[in-house]
Formats: sequence, C-alpha cells, structure tokens
Amino acid sequence: MAVRNSAQSRNLARKQRDKWKSKRFYSIRAPRNPWQYKKIGETIGENDEFVEGRIFQTTQQEFDGDFTKMHVKLNFRIVEIINQDAITEFVGHEHQNDHIRRQIRRYRGKVDAVVDVVTNDGYLVRLKPLIVTEGRATSSMKKVMRRKVTEIITTFGSSCTYPALQKAILGSEIETSMNDALKPITKIRSAVIAKSQLLQSGVVSSEGPTLDEIHAAEVKEQSELKARKQAALSEEDAPTILEAAEAMESISEKASEDSAEEISDEKEGITSESGEELDYSSMTVPQLKELLKAAGKPVSGKKSDLIDRLTGE
Repeated sequence: MAVRNSAQSRNLARKQRDKWKSKRFYSIRAPRNPWQYKKIGETIGENDEFVEGRIFQTTQQEFDGDFTKMHVKLNFRIVEIINQDAITEFVGHEHQNDHIRRQIRRYRGKVDAVVDVVTNDGYLVRLKPLIVTEGRATSSMKKVMRRKVTEIITTFGSSCTYPALQKAILGSEIETSMNDALKPITKIRSAVIAKSQLLQSGVVSSEGPTLDEIHAAEVKEQSELKARKQAALSEEDAPTILEAAEAMESISEKASEDSAEEISDEKEGITSESGEELDYSSMTVPQLKELLKAAGKPVSGKKSDLIDRLTGE
C-alpha cells in the first residue's frame, strides 16, 4: 500500500511539473495611445485566458525614468492578447503610503478630496488630490482649498481625453495649476494627485502607430544598436592591437640584440674578455632570471637552481 501511494505521489508531482512546459512569456505593453505600445514588463501564463485581466504594477521611475516619481505606483490591466504581446489599459496610480506619511507633520495641515470626472471620450475617472500646507490650516481655509482644487480638476478632466488626462496625471500640469491657485490662500508644501482610479472605460482611441509598426521599429533600433556597439569595439581594439604589435616587435629586437652580445656567451659558459668565466654566484636573482628568460629556460626556484640551469649542471 505504501509503494502504491509513493508511485501515485510521484506521478502527481510529474504532472504538476509538466504544466510549466506549456507556459510561455508574454510581453506587457502600455496602451497604444498615448504610450505607443511601450514595453513595460513580462509575465508568464499557460494560455491567454489566464493572462487577460491581470493587474501589472510598476513605478513611474521604471516607466518613464523620472527619478523624482519613484514613489508613484502605476497600475495597468491586461485587456487583450495579440500573439506574445499583452496589451494593457491604464487603470490608475497611487502614491506610496510611507511617502505620504513623511510629508505630514503635527505642525502642518492636510487637505484631501475625492473628485469624479468624465472625459470627453466617455471615461469615468476618480481622482484624489492631496494638499499639505507648511503651517496649520483652519476649517474655512480647507473648505476654500478643497473647492478650488475640485473646480480645477473637474474643468481640466471634462475638457480633455483620457490619454491626455493620463499624461497630465503623471506629469505636472494639474499639480502646477493647483499650486498656483492655492498660493494666495496659504503657503503650500505640496499639492498632488495622490491617487487615481478608472471606474468606467469609454471610447478607445485608434490613434498612434500599430503594433506591427512598433515591432519593426524595435527590430530596427536593436540592429542599429548592435552595429554601433560593433563599431565602438572595433575602434577600441584597433589602437590596442597596434600597441601590442609594436611592443612585441620591440621585445623581439631587444632579445635578439642581447642574445647576440652577451646572453648566448653567458648561457654557454664562455669566458669574458678578461679570460675568466662569469661568476653567476655574484649576480642577483633578477639578473639570473633575465639570463634564463633570454635562454628560454624556467625562472622558478632558488638562486642555486638558477645557477645550475645556466651552467648546464
């Protein structure tokens, strides 16, 4: 009975492992408008049904390279699968809670609001502005600031499309308008859209390049980048090769001169002009190694070993 259970467990484990063979990677791409199918990540799934509907989250720093927005989290929902590409829809953003907590202190004021806007292409979006003042704010001041911010967001959101609203949320257009309107009331530390949420989709825009055009542009960009790398490597290697060749040539010339004058005589034990045999014991170890290098012999060992090699003993 135990053997049977162990066999069944092995078969079950084998079946579970085999599921990974059917999984594949999908490239997650931002919406066509306004982000032009920008590749923002990858996900893995067994088939399209399991991938569609997933929420992919990334930071704004990773999305557009803005280091000052590293605390902003962006949410994209996968709405369509085309071959290996998972097309997403921007469904909102939010500031990290720890960043918000660092902005608020006991001697500062905090004003927040909830504003629902409908863009002119039919998207219903909920925006949550957050205002932090340098000093304490009274209830009347908060009421005025909340009303002004609501007017700015409602007017801007109802007069633009959802793609334009996305850029304004991730940019500084709305935040700049809020700061300018609130400055006469009190000193503002920050006025931002702390959170946004897509409540209802509208008319999908068909503007912008197609997915095939994006693929062709990416292939072209990769080939150009590869060509530039090869050209840069060849330019760097050319002087290196020339210097190496010159160094080898100078070394060979020096070795030939040394062997012609002294080294050949010394390694064979031939006497000097004074008629006396060279005294290797009076030489230093580096001098002995130079003679051995010129003779093509090993240079390792003690001084006595080096002398033995030179004398041929």
